[in-house]
Amino acid sequence: MPIPSLKITRKGATWFRTGHPWIYKDDLEKSDPSFSGSIVSLLDNSGNFLAKAFYNDRSKIALRIISYEDVPVDAGFWRGRLAACIEYRKKTVKVSDAYRIAHSEADGLPSLIVDRYGDHLSIQTLCLGMDNIKDTIVEALKDLLKPASVVARNDSAIRKFEGLEEKKEILYGKPPEKTEVREGNVKYLVDIMNGQKTGSYLDQRENHIASEKYARGRSLDCFAYQGLFSLHMALSADEVTAVDSSGPALEALKENAALNGITKIKTVEGKVSETLKSFQKEERQFDLIVLDPPAFAKSKKDIQAAARGYIDINFRAMKLLKRGGHLMTCSCSYNLSEGQFMEILEAALSESRRRARLIEKRIQPADHPILLNFPESNYLKCIVLEMV
Repeated sequence: MPIPSLKITRKGATWFRTGHPWIYKDDLEKSDPSFSGSIVSLLDNSGNFLAKAFYNDRSKIALRIISYEDVPVDAGFWRGRLAACIEYRKKTVKVSDAYRIAHSEADGLPSLIVDRYGDHLSIQTLCLGMDNIKDTIVEALKDLLKPASVVARNDSAIRKFEGLEEKKEILYGKPPEKTEVREGNVKYLVDIMNGQKTGSYLDQRENHIASEKYARGRSLDCFAYQGLFSLHMALSADEVTAVDSSGPALEALKENAALNGITKIKTVEGKVSETLKSFQKEERQFDLIVLDPPAFAKSKKDIQAAARGYIDINFRAMKLLKRGGHLMTCSCSYNLSEGQFMEILEAALSESRRRARLIEKRIQPADHPILLNFPESNYLKCIVLEMV
């Protein structure tokens, strides 16, 4: 059967040529609510085929491109896309059995996240069209990966913009209360149904591992959550202090430390900014400080306030570092560019009256691919500085 079609405006056609996989509602000649949740053909204003896409009249992002070829988008199509994702991860993921299998638009799978935790899968379907074919995706994953369980962590607030409810559900099998996974030289436990995001922060995996080479003497992990940076730091530091405002997260950190036989991590429950201030008054000094805060800039209007927050925590960390010590500082705010983040670090250095050498610029791992036509996929920044 022929699928519905929608025409794009001239302005929309100019935007389409950038290769960005989203088309906004304002760039359509007219909308049709009856097509919402289905796959449509996108046409130029002369009626020529441009792409196939998920359509949702309720969303500002009306169309999410699936394919630039006029091919059938059926169960075999989605299985092929997922199979390609799996083959790519076989080539790029090392020393871990917890990683991302599908990274939404950057893998040609609009609004679909699939994360692997050992034998268990956690997925998110974040737009109406992808949510409607959730069962097809699960069947393909079962066939390709033979997982013990598949859960949907659709408790993301993003779904409300698509007219979808936030919910968690078991789609296949029976997930354990916690599952043990490996990341480099450490093991940790994941609560797939209740942990952050899809269970854990997989986008920092390679940065967690990299922290081991900078850790020595006294090291400090800020916004520690369940301690992945701390665990890796403890492999080479004499002692690690982990700071987080969540008591339950720190209890999980202690459980992960015990799992690895690590006893040199001390936890501090409290706000990071206040803890850094108290450490400064106590004239503590550290050889490595890791700053991995939540996204301060969740929209462009937040950038000014976020910049002040980033300057404050980096300034205080810089004051606590020994000469020759390292600062590993991160931002997961897409709305804050790398250039803006570097300016923030320069401002923090100026306020702290310190000087620093840039050692590394790090990003998200290859299982979280960056599609250059889709800048939203390029969000994680990790800068390593040496105090001189």
